[in-house]
Amino acid sequence: MGATAFDSFYLRDRYGSAAMRAIWDDRAMIQRWLDVEAALAEVQAGMGLVPRPAAAEIRRKARVELLDLQQMRREFDRTWNPVVPVVDALRAVLSPRAARWVHWGATSKNIFDTGTALQIQDSYAVVLAELEAVCAALAKLCEEHRGTVMAGRTHGQHALPITFGYKCAVWLDELLRQRQRLLASRERVLCGEFGGAVGTLAALGKRGLVVQDKLMRRLGLSAPRIPSKTAGDRFAEFFLVVSSLAMSLGKIAQNVYNLQVSDTDEVCEFAEGKVGSSAMPHKLNPVASGSVVLLGRLIKARSSAVLEYVHCEWEDDHRQGETPWSFGPEICLLLGAQFVMLKRVLGSLIVKPENMLRNLDRGGGAVLSEAVMMALAAKIGRDKAHAHVLALSRRSLAAGMPFRQAAAEDELVRRNVAPRALAKALDYRSSLGLVDHFVDAALRAYHTEVVAARGRAGRGSGGRRQARP
Repeated sequence: MGATAFDSFYLRDRYGSAAMRAIWDDRAMIQRWLDVEAALAEVQAGMGLVPRPAAAEIRRKARVELLDLQQMRREFDRTWNPVVPVVDALRAVLSPRAARWVHWGATSKNIFDTGTALQIQDSYAVVLAELEAVCAALAKLCEEHRGTVMAGRTHGQHALPITFGYKCAVWLDELLRQRQRLLASRERVLCGEFGGAVGTLAALGKRGLVVQDKLMRRLGLSAPRIPSKTAGDRFAEFFLVVSSLAMSLGKIAQNVYNLQVSDTDEVCEFAEGKVGSSAMPHKLNPVASGSVVLLGRLIKARSSAVLEYVHCEWEDDHRQGETPWSFGPEICLLLGAQFVMLKRVLGSLIVKPENMLRNLDRGGGAVLSEAVMMALAAKIGRDKAHAHVLALSRRSLAAGMPFRQAAAEDELVRRNVAPRALAKALDYRSSLGLVDHFVDAALRAYHTEVVAARGRAGRGSGGRRQARP
C-alpha cells in the first residue's frame, strides 16, 4: 500500500491522473534514461565511435522490463548515483562486446536531464490536450448562456449585470493565454543536455558537438548553445508556466464554488450518486470544485522549489539536480487531477438562470444605478448626478424601497430624464454593455487558436511522427 496521497491505492486518483502517472512513474523515468543511452549509442555508431552491432544490441536490450530493478535499487543505495545502477543493469543484459560501449562519453546528469526533457515533452502533450478539453467545455457554456443575465460582482457585492456566458468567456480567454504561454515555452524548455563532466565535452572534443546535435535531433529535442549541467531555467519555465495555469484553473473552480453557496445557489455541480455529507443527507457539497482549488494550492506550494532549481553552485550541484525528482512529478500529477476534476465540474454543471435573476432582483434594481446616473448626467453633469443617485440609493435601501421605484418617483430624475430613457436605464439588458461582443471575441479566438489549429495539425501530419527513440 502507498504511504502518500500520490501512491495511495485509495486516494491517488484525487491527487493525480493516469496519463501523468504513466509519464512520471519509476519505470517510465528509467525507460527514458534507457532511451537516451540507446540513442546515444546509435548516434555514435553512425559516426564510427561505437561498433554498429553493439549499438543495435544496446537498442534492443534498453528496455526497463529486462532489467533487475531490485538490484538497481540496492546499488543506488550503495553508490548514491541514480544512473550508474541503470548503466550497470543494462550492461548485465548485454554481451561483453556491447556492454563496454554503453554511456560512452556521457555523465550521469546528461542522461537524467535529457530523460527529464523527454518526460516534460510528453507532459506538454497531456497538458495541452487537457487544456483544450477545458476550453471546449467553457466555449460550450459561453454559447449556451450568452443571454443568461446574472449579477456581476466586485468585492463580493453586486456591481453591474453581466451574463453567465460573459463570465465563462473571461475564463476561456485567460486559458487561451495560458495555452499561448505553453506553446511559446516549448522551444526553450525541450532542450537536452550532453556535455560530459562539466559541460565542456572534454571526453569527445569537437566530435562531441556532432554527437550532441545528432542525439538531440534523434530524440526530438533541441541542442543547447552551452551544455551546462546547471541550467535549471529551462525546466523551471515549464513548471512555473503550468503552476500559473493551475492558478487559473483554481480561479475558475473557486468562482464555481462560490456560486454554489446556499444563499446564492446559481450553479450546482451535484451529480447522481454523490453524497454530500454522511450526517446531513440534504447537503450538496461542492467537493469537486473545492478539490480543484486545493490542488492548485498544493502546486503553488511547490513553486518555491522550482525557483530553487534555477539556483546552483559550481558546475554541478546535487542539491539542485535532485529537486526535480520531487517537484516535477508532483506538480504534473496534481495538475492532471485538477484537469480531470474541472472537466467533470464544467461538463455536468447545472446552471440556474431563474436563481441568477432572483438574486439580481434582490437589490431592487440597484445595479442599474450607473445607468440612471449617466442618463441624469447628460443634463446636470456627472459629479452632481453621481452625488444625487448615491443619496437616492442610500435612501431607498434605508426605506426598504426598490431602487427602481425610488428612481422613478424622484423629482430631479423625472424632470431631467425622459420616461422612455428612464425605462431603458432601469432594464437589466440595457446595462449589459458589450457582453455579446466580448463573448464572440473569446469564441472566435478559441475557434482560431484551438479548433482550426487542431484541424491544420491533423491535416499536416500526413501520418508522420516526430523523431523519437
